[in-house]
Amino acid sequence: MIDKDTAQKLARSAEAHSKPIDFEQLLEDGLLVQKGKSYYAPDIHALPDDVAQRITNATPTKNGTKVTFSKESRSAEKLANLLKSRSE
Repeated sequence: MIDKDTAQKLARSAEAHSKPIDFEQLLEDGLLVQKGKSYYAPDIHALPDDVAQRITNATPTKNGTKVTFSKESRSAEKLANLLKSRSE
């Protein structure tokens, strides 16, 4: 059995993987730059935690750090809900 604190951390992580990323807002805020179909992060450490957790690949380039993200997951949403209910 996991403790309440660990369950809450896992629930937050699973929740981050279950929600779609708002790319338009990140582009508007200047946290991402789009060139073609690729996204670049001028400052990767400035990305919100829930977005940073979804990075699957980060490659430094002259345009900034090229980042790719995982897709949202319904199973992660189910896991988040399960962990939240057990940690309360």
